[in-house]
Amino acid sequence: MNETGWEGVEVYREVLYTHLALGALVALLSLCLGVFRFRVAGQVVCLLLATIALWVGLWYGVHMGYGAWQGLPDPGEKAYADGAKLTGSFMFGWLPAGIVCSAVWGLLLLGKKLFGRGPEEAA
Repeated sequence: MNETGWEGVEVYREVLYTHLALGALVALLSLCLGVFRFRVAGQVVCLLLATIALWVGLWYGVHMGYGAWQGLPDPGEKAYADGAKLTGSFMFGWLPAGIVCSAVWGLLLLGKKLFGRGPEEAA
């Protein structure tokens, strides 16, 4: 970016995407475990755990990203802007995390229904 104040924002994005990807991986593993291993109650528990994992990944990524950006030798003025993004990701990050995890849960259930094994025959 060539705009004034955005120097070093690439470091923020790198750290954010790293932590967000880690949270998304944990969330996906939790959803796969729930869909392919448990019945409905266990699936809902795994959905809640996945939502929390993705939420924490988002919040931690924003938090650590700002820390890495502010730790640069000449970070620019935007690195010290108000903490609205950090507060917003902490207070309301569960909402997009829940929407994404619910959509993935639904797609996994649909895939299980369409491509899952049929009933096994008794021998």
